Amino acid sequence: MNGSSLIGGKPEDSGAWWRCLLQGGTESRRFLLALLVGVLAVHIGFVAIDPPMASRLVEGCGYYYILGVFVAFLTLGYRLVGERRAVVRGWLRRPGWPGVCILAGSVLLVVSDTFGHKVLFDEYVLQSTADHIHMTKEIGTYYRAFHIEGTFVPIDPFLDKRPYFFAFLVSLLHDLTGFRLANLFALNVAMAPVFLGLAYYFAKSLSDRRGGMLAVALLATLPLLSQNVTGAGMEMHNLTMLALTMCAALLYLRKPDETRLAFLCLSAVLLSQSRYESAIYAVSVIIVILAGWHRARRPLLPWTAIVTPMLFVPYAWHNRVLSANPTLWQLKEGQTSRFSAEYLPGNLDGMWRFFFNFGNGLPNSWYLSILGVVSLVFILVFAWLRARRVPRREANPAYVALAAFGLGVLANLGMLMFYYWARLDDISAVRFSLPSYLMLALCSAVFVWELSKRWSFVWKAAMAGVGVYVLVAAIPMEAKRRYTAENLVAKVVVWEMDVVATMPTKPRLVVANRSTMPWILNRIPSIIFGIGRIYGEKIRYHMEQGTFQEVLVTQTLRPISADGTMGVDAEDVLPPSYHLECVAEKRFGVNICRISRLIKIDPPEPGKDTPK
Repeated sequence: MNGSSLIGGKPEDSGAWWRCLLQGGTESRRFLLALLVGVLAVHIGFVAIDPPMASRLVEGCGYYYILGVFVAFLTLGYRLVGERRAVVRGWLRRPGWPGVCILAGSVLLVVSDTFGHKVLFDEYVLQSTADHIHMTKEIGTYYRAFHIEGTFVPIDPFLDKRPYFFAFLVSLLHDLTGFRLANLFALNVAMAPVFLGLAYYFAKSLSDRRGGMLAVALLATLPLLSQNVTGAGMEMHNLTMLALTMCAALLYLRKPDETRLAFLCLSAVLLSQSRYESAIYAVSVIIVILAGWHRARRPLLPWTAIVTPMLFVPYAWHNRVLSANPTLWQLKEGQTSRFSAEYLPGNLDGMWRFFFNFGNGLPNSWYLSILGVVSLVFILVFAWLRARRVPRREANPAYVALAAFGLGVLANLGMLMFYYWARLDDISAVRFSLPSYLMLALCSAVFVWELSKRWSFVWKAAMAGVGVYVLVAAIPMEAKRRYTAENLVAKVVVWEMDVVATMPTKPRLVVANRSTMPWILNRIPSIIFGIGRIYGEKIRYHMEQGTFQEVLVTQTLRPISADGTMGVDAEDVLPPSYHLECVAEKRFGVNICRISRLIKIDPPEPGKDTPK
């Protein structure tokens, strides 16, 4: 259904669903039960269970919780598709130019960047979590693992701070195909056409087919989106879930019924498990639910909606575990809080520099930023003028959903401005802008469509603008990929893996100065440098017993004098009893990364205590 205007529909009849509640009956009882369940969920989530117990519950029961919600979500989705089977089959058989646009946009996103880990070690943590779920069906992340009698066994897993729906989906791929690091990349690539298809559907509902194709073109030429499609992070999944939940809200508002409401509720639950801050969109869903009640002239409360507050309890438990464990916050030096007003000025400056950056050092789209902001101002003014008309008329469902989730995206962005690591001009933080770009693309579709009704050339001009932007900005930006190339840590990890891959296969241990996870995910036992430094006697014992036929050590050399003399970083220095032989070295920036072979460890001096 195409949007006919920003405002349209039946005359307003406010209060009809309220009267149903006041009259008693099934609706009143279900509404009171829903309120009771909500209060109970808050008590269980934030009061009754302490963080240690919450951690154990999430670890032990989290897999079955997310599996149950996901299966119920798919079941309801299949039922909704069945209701529109003829429409879906018709579109799949003859997708037309929109289908070509979505396919071309997906291919462009995949080929515009190289596959690899883009955000420090966050993506390795996600892969470790997915592997642990695959092996144990428990929620956890491992950082130590060893070959024990031919079996690779993770040791001492912990509950990571990241929501685990994305890792759960990757674990399902592992279940089907066996463990492969490529499974995570495959999932992100598969989400590209799904996301663009959802964006097209929603934009078309706001405008028409041309508006939908414009939104797809704007998003497909966004370098940041390409970076995440070819990366190993959870941002593409979160963005897809956001678009899916918005489409679920649209379906519900068009025809409010219990099945569509249940589907929307479960989509909101899964969205909250996609990123930390995505739980904020639960407020957007509540707004949509109330708008649907207004359109139906009665409250709709299927059992799924009644129990939905309880489905948010695991999220509350996980968040409390994070809040109670400052070591998971990863604060920078001198910082004491995750959220503070002192971060606001710098984050606002970073946001401006990112969205309106005209260089090639950041994966932004200044064309989408400018067109989107102008479109947003137009929509706000146009909606305000239409709202003043008398008599008022019910809002178009697509615009209600856009407004509700637009408020959610705005709240999300506003919250991030108080976050310690949310300068959007930081290479590691640019991914936080993706929901905002989705909203700007949707607003652009509305703006261009409204103007095209008066001046037919506007849509062609907007698409021509996309082409000009691609030629003068996107292609040069993606050719240099400075926003990826400057991630030296990722380059170091790739180099280390490549060097070890050329060595003969043998039982080996790596003493890593950065993180053990990249090694363990490649099924190479590893310990962190601090452990390797103090447990020399144990390493020596296993070398003598043949547990490890080779022990490798990674170190970083830095300039230690004005004349450029290089020395081992103070944190990477081993005791004098460790004897090393250099295997490979390579310069990255001003530092040199070195891989050495541990030849031997001298026995401790008689009478000297050794770590136990």
